[in-house]
Amino acid sequence: MKMRRLIFCIIVFLAPIVARSQSERLVALPDEFRGAWLATVGGIDWPDAEDPAIVQQIRLIEQIKGLREIGCNTLIFQVVSNMDALYPSRLLPWSAVLTGTEGLDPGFDPLALATRVAHDCGMQIHAWINPLRVCRDDVTPHCDSHVSVTHPEWVQNYMHKLYLDPGNPEVVKFLSDIAREIVSKYDVDGLHIDDYFYPDGLQKNGRGWRNDMYKLYGKGKKLDDWRFGTINNVVRTLYDTTHECKPDVVFGVSPSGRLVNTCRLYADPRMWVSGGYVDYLAPQIYWAIGRGDGAAFEEVLDSWRFVSKGIPVYIGLAAYKYAQGYTKGLDAPYLSLGEFKKELDLCRSAWFVKGHIWFRTKDVLQDDFRAYILSELYEQ
Repeated sequence: MKMRRLIFCIIVFLAPIVARSQSERLVALPDEFRGAWLATVGGIDWPDAEDPAIVQQIRLIEQIKGLREIGCNTLIFQVVSNMDALYPSRLLPWSAVLTGTEGLDPGFDPLALATRVAHDCGMQIHAWINPLRVCRDDVTPHCDSHVSVTHPEWVQNYMHKLYLDPGNPEVVKFLSDIAREIVSKYDVDGLHIDDYFYPDGLQKNGRGWRNDMYKLYGKGKKLDDWRFGTINNVVRTLYDTTHECKPDVVFGVSPSGRLVNTCRLYADPRMWVSGGYVDYLAPQIYWAIGRGDGAAFEEVLDSWRFVSKGIPVYIGLAAYKYAQGYTKGLDAPYLSLGEFKKELDLCRSAWFVKGHIWFRTKDVLQDDFRAYILSELYEQ
């Protein structure tokens, strides 16, 4: 009986979505970009691998509709987190977060479902991929189609975490092929990558990172300069691929909030903007106002004024710090939801900021956070 009710619920949810054709959909760029990251790595927002597929689908629909109900207009949906996929891919295995087993077909297409639901709700959807992360550890076994198995020569092991080597031209082509597969196959409004570039700490200590690609392609450049160039090349390639597939699909990057931090990953957003190969930036400014140090929200926010040069900037906001109880020391302002009103007021007063993105979906959909957004932050 319980399963029958679940089946009935999902039919009710999906009926208006399936009936709506792409030609009937019109999602305009919002005056204020109000996004939320829906994180799937480890199932932290969604899914629960122990849930049957039909329950997973209902819960995904509920989360997207919940975002729309509080006033969000853009979903940033994580579809590639550890060189695995939340869609049927010819390049990547199915993610283990769906079934508990990497490579096992869950019986539905999460990206297709999320795209239909978001558009039915009048929201944009940007497909989010981690560009270089292969695995969060070096002991997890992988299926035969995972890149760590099929192309171990592409993979670097740094501090027991696995990364693709962006200095390898074959890796860059692989990333381009992933972008092409997503943008060509799905009616997404954007392709989005976050700050998984070279690992933090590499600038100071190589710790076994192989430099064979540098020896092949460095062409006399200093190692650091060459590494910055490889990340620029990844970003430029993904931008070009996105627009070659569909010129109206945007490409955005979410770097670390502090420029000094993102540069430690050999990523320089100033180069991406000046080179013209990014459509928006979404810096993750996850520090409170009035900290009294270089990470203070207001200081970090202002630093992006010198980077944007007309490129829309959407500020990443740390909803998780309230929801997960970051209440000590310099994070004490996150004891109160009022901290987010202050941060949004600063964002809305900055001429170069065109919106914001919440990290993360599950946190803003908690009852008290949801009520605060509806009553204090968004006009309905």
